[in-house]
Amino acid sequence: MKRKLLFYGLLFLTLLNCKSQHYTFDELPSKQLVFGYGGGMAGTVDSYTLLENGQLFHTNSLTQQTEELEPLSKKEVTACFLKFEELALSEADFNHPGSRYYFLEEVNQNIKHKVVWGSSDHKPDKAYLEFYNEMKNHIK
Repeated sequence: MKRKLLFYGLLFLTLLNCKSQHYTFDELPSKQLVFGYGGGMAGTVDSYTLLENGQLFHTNSLTQQTEELEPLSKKEVTACFLKFEELALSEADFNHPGSRYYFLEEVNQNIKHKVVWGSSDHKPDKAYLEFYNEMKNHIK
């Protein structure tokens, strides 16, 4: 009986420690999925940073404020990061902003790869547009 009680006690403590880490925008993990848009008359940039634990941050360059948005579920985050990896941004070379532009950025360790589109002269890959729109739909 004491063994069972000890086992369940240790199991409970282990599960308590499995809670994913909560980050602040000033101290982000090395892997991030960043997307957003910018330009226009004011040149404002709105960027969103998704972390593997589901946390989602919004930053506005005009107000210089960052806010934490409603987190995504573990299932949603896993699907997003899998699709994002399939885009293989590190192999892409697409930087064609317009006066209004959109972007996807992969941050992994100290390496960043960014795809930017908006110019009417250069059309991005359809997969980038679909993924970007899917990510915008996650914002609550």
